[in-house]
Amino acid sequence: MKLKKLAVLMAVVSGAYAVPNMAFAQESQATTQKLVYPTTRIHQEQQDHFMFGEYGRPSNYVGSSSTSFSDTSDFPRPDDGIDQYFTETVVDKYRWLEDIDPINPEYAKETSADRERNLIGTRLENEVPDDQFDNRTTKALQTVAEPTSSEVNDWVNAQNAVTNEYLNNIPYYDQIRKNIDSLMDREHLIRRYKFDNIGELYMYRGTDGFNRIRTTDPLGNQTIIYDESLLSSDGRVGVADGDMYPSENGTYVALIMRDGNADSNKYFIRVLDSKTGQDVTTPIQNISYSGLAIAWLDDTRFYFPTTNGGWPEVHMRDVSKNSFNDKIEVSRKHLAQWIEDIWLEGDDNRYLVIQHSSPVENFYIKDLHTGKYYRIHNQKFFDKKYHNPDAFTHGFLARYVHFDPKTLDVWFISEENNPKGEIIKSNLNNLKKREVVVTAPTDYDEILEAVWHNRGDGYFLINYSKNGTHRVVVTDSRGNPLRDLTPAEGGNIDDLYSLVASEGSHGQPVDDPLIVNDENNQNYVSFRFYSTTTPRTIYKYNPVRDQMIDVRRRDLHPFVTEDYESKEVMYTSKDGTQVPMVISYKKGTVLDGKNPTVLYGYGGFSGISDHAFRFDRATWLEHGGIWATAHLRGGAELGEEWHKAGKRLDKMNVFDDFEAAADYLINQGYTSPDYLAISGASNGGLLVGAAMTLNPSKYRVALPEVGVLDMLRHQDNYHTGYWVDEYGTPYDSIEMYEKLKSYSPYHNVKAGTCYPSTIVMTSKRDDRVTPSHSYKFAAELQDKQGCGRPVFLYAAEKQGHGPGTWEDRKDNYQIVTAFRLHEMGITSVPTITNRPSEDELKGAKRLEEEAKEHEEFLKNRQKLLENQQ
Repeated sequence: MKLKKLAVLMAVVSGAYAVPNMAFAQESQATTQKLVYPTTRIHQEQQDHFMFGEYGRPSNYVGSSSTSFSDTSDFPRPDDGIDQYFTETVVDKYRWLEDIDPINPEYAKETSADRERNLIGTRLENEVPDDQFDNRTTKALQTVAEPTSSEVNDWVNAQNAVTNEYLNNIPYYDQIRKNIDSLMDREHLIRRYKFDNIGELYMYRGTDGFNRIRTTDPLGNQTIIYDESLLSSDGRVGVADGDMYPSENGTYVALIMRDGNADSNKYFIRVLDSKTGQDVTTPIQNISYSGLAIAWLDDTRFYFPTTNGGWPEVHMRDVSKNSFNDKIEVSRKHLAQWIEDIWLEGDDNRYLVIQHSSPVENFYIKDLHTGKYYRIHNQKFFDKKYHNPDAFTHGFLARYVHFDPKTLDVWFISEENNPKGEIIKSNLNNLKKREVVVTAPTDYDEILEAVWHNRGDGYFLINYSKNGTHRVVVTDSRGNPLRDLTPAEGGNIDDLYSLVASEGSHGQPVDDPLIVNDENNQNYVSFRFYSTTTPRTIYKYNPVRDQMIDVRRRDLHPFVTEDYESKEVMYTSKDGTQVPMVISYKKGTVLDGKNPTVLYGYGGFSGISDHAFRFDRATWLEHGGIWATAHLRGGAELGEEWHKAGKRLDKMNVFDDFEAAADYLINQGYTSPDYLAISGASNGGLLVGAAMTLNPSKYRVALPEVGVLDMLRHQDNYHTGYWVDEYGTPYDSIEMYEKLKSYSPYHNVKAGTCYPSTIVMTSKRDDRVTPSHSYKFAAELQDKQGCGRPVFLYAAEKQGHGPGTWEDRKDNYQIVTAFRLHEMGITSVPTITNRPSEDELKGAKRLEEEAKEHEEFLKNRQKLLENQQ
């Protein structure tokens, strides 16, 4: 059956809302009420078996007896959607929804003329006649039609129309957007630098969400040298990592760019003249999201990672030569798959440091004068434990702490003696000699990060993990704790830093004697704290004086942190395991079981659920909600063993942990099943899908986002072979097949069961977890929902694996906030207008500093003007 045209379909669907919204939202028992959804045909009902799935790859590999997912057949068999697993036959009635439109960005950019010439040839149009094999060179070999739409795309558009109509009928839908706008639409400082000749480089996000770079020369003349609003109207072309990289004297600014939000979109590097904003060299291509880093050697040369056959190399570009032959500084044989960062050490930038992972963390140091490489990790330990690790193993061979380029002493964190990590000291001249200077923690789960502060006998500032959150401690040179500086419960800490005025930061000399003598402000350690209720805040502490010398917000988002609090709790899972969770809410919240609550989780791929301040969480809190993040097994919050306890045949532990978290929130009075929503994305989307199908009565609202929802086909859709280590495949064994099917969301929807109100969220251009997972799951839920609670699909048009642009994020936050509240029976939301000003958030001390800085600028400007006369 062909889909009806959208206009006709919407005329039919418009009658689906005869029941008043609030009456519908408040029902909590199964009913026979049904919404009218777009017609979804059954795959086996007609003989139109599709041949090719996403990316032009054969979409059916079922029956393969191994985990090798290549298919060398020129014409793979038609896909009937009926698969045999050992002794069981499974009929996939919505298999046709896997025939999604091509995601590949090169295909999407083809014009009609390109396709007629068939120069790219990303789609097989016709069979090639006998005795000819190259259909790219002979126009007569094919008849090309302009791609317009497809059955799947028409179906998705119809689903989106139904979803949007329902959302737009929520009485306070627009008010929630206004509240989000008032929270997010503030100018935000990203980075700024000052240079003698150039003046100030100031990168910021404007109130419209576009990033810009503004220069202010010593005379006060301002120029916008970079403006993302001029690159694309929707913000999909812009800086990939939200940062800028100025050269040594500020003459040039390097930017890592992305063209779109999907994984397969291109990344490239631009280098701009910091005075004019003009490109000074050809853009550097073949940049990968697995290596977004730049390190300037001087004012014209910089190092950057690129890819060669999927593996990274580090090249050097000299912008004064504009050459395509960038020197290979570090070849692929020295590097792991992912480059985390690169930087230079030494007074003359002699040493190149590369932090990378494979997936376990490690770093190399290269002497640029001699060309010698120094492998810091213990090779025997690597060969024994990590020679061929699973793709998402959590571990660290060597994590950089400090390097002294004069003595060649190097300090690093390693788990070679203890999985919790130790700080080890060695020397580049004898890396086999290793001294443990800070032993593995007994009160914490892991050493995450540390910096060395070279004052007196020396100090360490160490960031520890504890039950998924962070603790920051100042210790002496042997790791004995002196002061716990952790600001509050339930937060994360990063960006540890040390400044010694006589040395400068990272060993750089400081020539200004006023800075050297300014002990109060120029000898300190610092760190950055943030949480669900606290935007990034910088703390500066002088360990010699045992004095906190400054605390200030880094991010001036107009959120009233003082009105909220977070609490760390431990709860008991099904098998008795103690699982940590952080709960955030407004102070004074009454635990009466009626609080709208979101339970969020991930639980896989050794991912760590952070507690960053995010606008979606802040929006939920401002609208009276509670936000709970559970640190489930499958993640690495408590180390690699915690990860292993939630993968493959032990995956059910993750879902048990999540259910137990919900039970805790209900039993402690935070919420009840009528007010509990569950959310998660990617592997977290699988978590939500499994939770809502295994225990549907426990949750009122479910929002699986970009989820892996068909566990019998996860390895058959695009480039997901690296998921096999985490999930296993249904071909591995009968036991693995039965385990996957037992929790696969798509295969556990039962007719007549009342499932939570649901929006299955994805993007048409998600090339990490293909949207067919969401399409099929939504279709199955709509068909079998046993009560009047709605089940919708929302597929964003141009997003990748989640919202990318500023407006995409706002759309997402508006949808999830309004839908959750509406389905819980909330009848009104506040109008949030009285937000703190930027000056109020800065505080008196910071405003005084800025006034002095401006006064000094005016004096210097006057001197320059007098010298010009």
